[in-house]
Amino acid sequence: MIYLQNLNKQYGKKILFKDVNLHLRPKEKLGLVGENGMGKTTLFKIVTQLVSPDSGKVVVRKGAKLAMLAQELTSDEETVLERVVMGDEHFAIVSRKMHALENDMELHEKSPEEWSHKYGELQHEFERLNGYERESQAQTILSGLGFKEGQWVKPLKEFSGGWRMRVELARLLSRKPDVLLLDEPTNHLDLRSVIWLEAFLKTYEGSILLISHDRQFLNGIIKGIVELDRGALTRYAGNYDSFEALKAAREEQLQAEATNQQKKIADIEKFVERFRAKASKATQVQSRVKMLNKMDRVETATKSRTINFRFPQPARTGKMTVELTDVDKSYGPIEVYKKFSTRLERGWKVALVGENGAGKSTLLKLMAGVLEHEKGEIKLGANVTRAYYAQHHSESLVPGHTVLESLEETAGHLMRTQKHSILGAFLFSGDDVEKKVGVLSGGERSRLALARILSNPASFLLLDEPTNHLDMRSTEFLAAALADYEGSLCAISHDRYFLDGIVNRVWEIENQTVKEYIGNYSDYEYFKAQEAEQEKAQVTGADLKPDKNNSKKNKDRKRDNAKERNQKHRQIKPMKARLREVEKRLELVMQAKQEADLKMSDPDLHQTNQKNQLLKVIQQQTKLGQEEEQLTREWDELTRSIEQPEAESVQN
Repeated sequence: MIYLQNLNKQYGKKILFKDVNLHLRPKEKLGLVGENGMGKTTLFKIVTQLVSPDSGKVVVRKGAKLAMLAQELTSDEETVLERVVMGDEHFAIVSRKMHALENDMELHEKSPEEWSHKYGELQHEFERLNGYERESQAQTILSGLGFKEGQWVKPLKEFSGGWRMRVELARLLSRKPDVLLLDEPTNHLDLRSVIWLEAFLKTYEGSILLISHDRQFLNGIIKGIVELDRGALTRYAGNYDSFEALKAAREEQLQAEATNQQKKIADIEKFVERFRAKASKATQVQSRVKMLNKMDRVETATKSRTINFRFPQPARTGKMTVELTDVDKSYGPIEVYKKFSTRLERGWKVALVGENGAGKSTLLKLMAGVLEHEKGEIKLGANVTRAYYAQHHSESLVPGHTVLESLEETAGHLMRTQKHSILGAFLFSGDDVEKKVGVLSGGERSRLALARILSNPASFLLLDEPTNHLDMRSTEFLAAALADYEGSLCAISHDRYFLDGIVNRVWEIENQTVKEYIGNYSDYEYFKAQEAEQEKAQVTGADLKPDKNNSKKNKDRKRDNAKERNQKHRQIKPMKARLREVEKRLELVMQAKQEADLKMSDPDLHQTNQKNQLLKVIQQQTKLGQEEEQLTREWDELTRSIEQPEAESVQN
């Protein structure tokens, strides 16, 4: 589907890609991972031609549609549904032309044949683009992403940036491109929407290249990992868990190779130093100097900058942390809670879950004291102090202060090394700590706000999506630190792996009530599955008898479908076998061509006495280039030939 060939990209002295190669096959789902700042988003932009590489090329199968989740929002006047349905520019043009022609009575009366011909062509294209099903498909996707039916017809300008990003994601999914490029698609979703999106992408027919810090989300979708590290792409088979195990083994091997190489280098340098002044050893010395200059140094893995400190622990409190009694809360005519009561005790670490609009954020804010209630009582326990984190919390930071000064406002009691450790954990290192808050990005301000809260923790932490701007490794260490935290905690998060590491209770908010499940999020999922099975058994009943006639019809249909599948399988089996051969040979050719390019860059090859060898390398380059072009063309033809009968099989 996509080939990246010898890509190079550099900004100043920072090398993002160095002779990068990658093959994304049809229907393949890969996760793209790497430290912040390594260039993952830039790679997406190069693939979609928003950014040009310094050298190398991107080969996309002819006719393939690529789509990337837009980060910049446009057009406030459209409704939510209009944006999703008409978000495909080509479909929007066809739809507008059809509508205009339907109202062109002058042409219809003047030349009915011409009108009919034009309308027929437009209608054919409209049907090819699934025009008549687009609205219902868009409604299904919007519902899955948390939009209520009444919100579909509201203009985009009435929604926050996070909700408008959901609209952009819905627009992207409804277009059904051949290749989906998703950069942190879960950042603006709640937990229910993340679960729906995971199920949707798991069965998606196209190829997917996915950037995400959500481990469980990645594990549920992808079948391979591509790691971007210091300009190089390394591919691993399996999901993210498999990648970690394979990477650990690879790092161990690289470390052993690096140790052996360093010993060899030390021996060579020792020889050079010892015999440099001896004329009788001049040839051997020069030979070893050249050997050192040509030696490719083994690079070991980068060390992750992660959260790796133990929180200062809060003062011990009474048994009760917070208690709500007969609380009423409304937003205008919308009643969220009526005579609502619950309590949270010392040491409880609670995850709030529930449908969008059920009142999770409202309950968190009520307990945090940042939202007023109309009736009832909210009472804190003895010696309880509260700290609330949400993404907009960063707006309270002083723009003129540096990052370090901002942290010192809340962490003045800590030593300077501790402050730097905390800031480093939240990805502020070196000169970054002297940056003014006013020039920080939204994500950087959110990370700083989180660092301020956790550097002087209260006895009751209330966190709303704290992982949104952390990379995966930092999220894992944050979870470990919160698991070690001795106070009480209540959190909303779309990251199930993160919740599993920190909570001991799940509160499901539904119909103004709380249903409590003891355990972590995985335990909650298990209990919900058990409840669903029980409900299903009650609905279907145990004494329903099977319909024999329907059973026979189903068997006949399955037999006919099996025959058709076998026939198509026999038809495409040899093509698939040839495709595997082509792909295997193509990857070997690309590797050989890269090695030939490296030889050409060797200055020794261009000496006068190396003329014959230089000619051989040039001929090899030309031959490999021709073979690469021929194989790429054959790969493209085979892929299309295979996809057509498979698509027909799915439709039938």
